[in-house]
Amino acid sequence: MRKSILVVSEKKELLKQIKRSLSETYEVIMFNNLLDALDMLRESDFDIVLLDQHLTWFNFMEAKKKIEAIGKEIAIIGLIDEENDEIIYEMRAAKIYNYLLKPIEERDLNRIIYSVLNSLEISKEKKKLEEKLAEYEDDRELVTQSLRMKEVKQLIDKIAETDATVLITGENGVGKEHIAKEIHKRSERRKKAYKPLSCSTLPEEIFEREVFGYERGAFEGAVVSRKGLLEELDGGTLFLDEISSLSLKMQMKILNVIEYGEYKRIGSTKTKKTDIRFLVSTNKDLKIETERGMFKKSLYHRLIANIIKVPSLKERQDDIPILANYFLGQIAKELKVKTPVISAEAMKYLVGYNYPGNLRELKNLIERVVILSEDNTLIDVEDLPLELKMKSSKLENKTVVGIGPLKNVLEKEIYDLDEVEKVVVAMALQKTKWNKQETSKMLGIGRTTLYEKIRKYDLDTK
Repeated sequence: MRKSILVVSEKKELLKQIKRSLSETYEVIMFNNLLDALDMLRESDFDIVLLDQHLTWFNFMEAKKKIEAIGKEIAIIGLIDEENDEIIYEMRAAKIYNYLLKPIEERDLNRIIYSVLNSLEISKEKKKLEEKLAEYEDDRELVTQSLRMKEVKQLIDKIAETDATVLITGENGVGKEHIAKEIHKRSERRKKAYKPLSCSTLPEEIFEREVFGYERGAFEGAVVSRKGLLEELDGGTLFLDEISSLSLKMQMKILNVIEYGEYKRIGSTKTKKTDIRFLVSTNKDLKIETERGMFKKSLYHRLIANIIKVPSLKERQDDIPILANYFLGQIAKELKVKTPVISAEAMKYLVGYNYPGNLRELKNLIERVVILSEDNTLIDVEDLPLELKMKSSKLENKTVVGIGPLKNVLEKEIYDLDEVEKVVVAMALQKTKWNKQETSKMLGIGRTTLYEKIRKYDLDTK
């Protein structure tokens, strides 16, 4: 199917020239006034609008607003008489996709249109992928079988029915943002936008511009006015991750929006209204931060009315098998490989580990194991990282021939590399019942090297 292009100009000769240049390749519709063109845009789908600089009653900004109001994704190419700072600024402010200088050369016209159409195709594909991902995220449930997380799910269901601000607490990596998404997904605001924003990674001035927006000339580089998230997400949900990282000044500005639904763009004296729900998170104790003077007491008291504490993974060990298999299936699908099985022995090690990085660490660990595993059907103990095996509670009461009780090794604060290697070699020998060929294969070393290590650590004399 040929792509459709709509041309708007009050100059007949220009319309005729463009028609001659494009009609063999594209479906070209021409209008000599914008109002009639808008009616056609409402009725039919076009990929590109070629828009003349000189239109009665409309400049680029006004024309762009009219076209945007139709609600279709259309790229606008401006047709201008000359390149100067004023017209370039006007097109940039109106977010004109590209432009052509008159008199228009056929070669330039075809080149620009081809480039724009190619960019639109990429944009559409990206949008489709994002929509599929959003659908996937919306369908995801909280993967759990533990009593602690079932209580969290019940609390989410109750809180989601309200419009209350919610404080989500817990260690790094426990999935606080996923909890926020669940609240939004189950709330009346689910048809509106949801946006997460990190308070800890953005400098204060960038955070303020992102959230509140700004007026033209508010600061150096503000050549156009811009909406903030409070305006863009009106009716939706804003998730502020690690809110304790905000300055006291910014905390007060956020509190004012929570309390009254009012704010001002940077550089403006005009008060705006917004209907937005705040979900916030922290991995710090806000009571202590408030006592230290690092967190506003008024905001603290506002937030603690509705708290969801997300347990760490070590507090919900019952979930480790189901989560490990969930991540395994997810990662195998992403890597387009067959989903392997985790052996019962390997699962014992996974369950016995503390996971200081919580869900994030478990997922990264499973991904690493899948990528590095030579057997794409089974994940066994030898596929697990040494650090996990050394720190798993499964090893605490284990005795290795040639080493003694592993508990004595694990209690040390500092490990000598030779000592760690000695433990690994001894465990491998014990696992294979001193089959040197199997042990060499398991450790990924030659048999000569294995014999050298056995002699080095006096393992054959124990």
